[in-house]
Amino acid sequence: MPSVVQPDRAIEEPAPADAPVAIEPAPLRTVLRRGLIGSLQAALATAVVLEASTLGLFYPRWFKDQFFDGGAFYLDTLVIWILIGFLWAVLGRLWWSIGLVMALALTVGIGNLVKIQLREEPVYPSDLDFIREPGFLTSMVSPVFLVVALALIVGVVVAAVRIGRRMSVRYPRPRLRSLPREHALLVVGLRLGVGVMAALLLMQTTQFNQPGNVWRGLYELRGNDWRYWSQKTNYRSNGFVGGFLFNMPVSAMARPKGYDEAEMARIADRYSALAEDLNAERTGSLDDVNVVLVLSESFTDPTELKGFDLERDPIPRTRALMQDTTSGHMLAQMYGGGTANMEFETLTGQSLGLFRPQMLSPYQMLVPDQTDYPSAVGWFKSQGHEAIAVHPYRVGMYKREQVYERFGFQSFIHDTTIGETDTIDDNPYISDKSAFDEVLTQIDEHDKPLLVNLVTMQNHIPVDHNYDDPIKVTGAGDNGKKIGQYARGLEHTDEALAAFLEKLTDGPEKTIVLFYGDHLPGIYGSKVKNDNAGLSLYRTPFLIWSSEPGHNVARPVPMTSPSFFLPLLYDVANAPMPPYLTLLDQVHQHVPAIQQGRLLDTNGELVKESELDPEAAQLLTDLRLVQFDFSIGGRFALDRMWPGSAS
Repeated sequence: MPSVVQPDRAIEEPAPADAPVAIEPAPLRTVLRRGLIGSLQAALATAVVLEASTLGLFYPRWFKDQFFDGGAFYLDTLVIWILIGFLWAVLGRLWWSIGLVMALALTVGIGNLVKIQLREEPVYPSDLDFIREPGFLTSMVSPVFLVVALALIVGVVVAAVRIGRRMSVRYPRPRLRSLPREHALLVVGLRLGVGVMAALLLMQTTQFNQPGNVWRGLYELRGNDWRYWSQKTNYRSNGFVGGFLFNMPVSAMARPKGYDEAEMARIADRYSALAEDLNAERTGSLDDVNVVLVLSESFTDPTELKGFDLERDPIPRTRALMQDTTSGHMLAQMYGGGTANMEFETLTGQSLGLFRPQMLSPYQMLVPDQTDYPSAVGWFKSQGHEAIAVHPYRVGMYKREQVYERFGFQSFIHDTTIGETDTIDDNPYISDKSAFDEVLTQIDEHDKPLLVNLVTMQNHIPVDHNYDDPIKVTGAGDNGKKIGQYARGLEHTDEALAAFLEKLTDGPEKTIVLFYGDHLPGIYGSKVKNDNAGLSLYRTPFLIWSSEPGHNVARPVPMTSPSFFLPLLYDVANAPMPPYLTLLDQVHQHVPAIQQGRLLDTNGELVKESELDPEAAQLLTDLRLVQFDFSIGGRFALDRMWPGSAS
């Protein structure tokens, strides 16, 4: 039988004609060139998304500012490009890096659009705190919008991954293990070098407001053009990234000229003597009086706005009260937001207009970092009051739980500890009636006089479909439904406030109440906004009422800032004031309203600080020194001007 010869190796069969042809990896130089070009294109597209979220690209003036006069758009692109480069160096996957950055930009851009629509202000670095309150954030927009936004963000990530896979097939990159040793070391060194350099440049962005910062220097090559009086304008003019970086953390105030212990002693002497003279004629007292400060969420007078008509006046009782008390209009810091800032000014007497413009939220950026903070809470406690905070909502909003502890509140009643949690119709927020009832309960249960700080929630947006019987609105088009719902909520507040004050009148204890709205709701369309240019969208009512006979006297007050509420309250009670409130009172007589970049005189007209008379200018200088001393300075004058205010 013949033997069979076995072949030494199998014969290779030819590959099928339709089999994919293996593509050789591109040279390292080509990979880097393609990556640089692709990442730059992605950075440009991302910058466009962010600029569009401020709507600035659609205004010729802002287009000119960003692309020609200052080149803010190109600097924004550079920052984004460096961020992509950093992720590329760390992850080693360009398309993953691009996908992550574009998804982040889309998320921020959507949030920016929503915030501008509701509050006329862009997203700030301090807004990252609200990530802890996802329920609050999602309640601001419709479920459909949320689903669409989430789908877009997920779609960007998925698209980036798919494109990356296709590109890796079409343009395969050389694997690190397959490279010659010297090339592999070059790649590792290059990634390490790019990563470190990019990290150092990105760290510089977090210190944007520090002297000599390289990024700020680049943005200011055209000159200092930060439009801090309108952050929306600031973002449009200086680019989204530039505006965002401008609002990075910074010390609350610059050290005022002449600030030292000796100067603060002179100021303390001056206002201690003035307080002694003024108090000699005051015969009242707040020692045995309950003091109730009511910040009524979004409480305004919509009948004062042009562009629509309401079927009836939603606040007739409040209007009647204002005619018989110390009352007027408060100058809100923002449209559609800024609640905690108005509360801060009321409790501390400190003005955001005297802080740096980047100090957007003292509750988030200033107070929690200190062991205590001077406020009316400590002052009234030192005068024998017990201090209670009531806010029928989540404790984490604006870090209130931490802030109230720094102020010295002895208890904080919130959504899970309040006695009544009633709501009205389909409104998801606890009603103002329930909030007022909680104050009455606290007064009944305590023997000592109280300081109660109540921040309500009933009229917080969204207001769509809250009530079964909205007030009829004409002239506002489709937006009239929101206005009608909102106005019905005001009517409920108007009724609840009147009932609350009536019960206090009938009660055995003496009580004084400050009631004020914090801002307009972000519900008005562009037509109403245009019809009410100027200060109309920043006016809210306030009044100070006393249960003691003879104390409620009609006294119309010029438009004022909440930082001056405390001396007005002492005026109603005819009670002696500490030197700090005396200083506030003196400033208020000359400059009754202070905002960032805006001062109002007693006629409600805008006035520049350089145009103030010498007395007013000196008072404002003194107030700035005292605010610095109390907030981030040495507190040299605190014990003499506001003893006990920091517990």
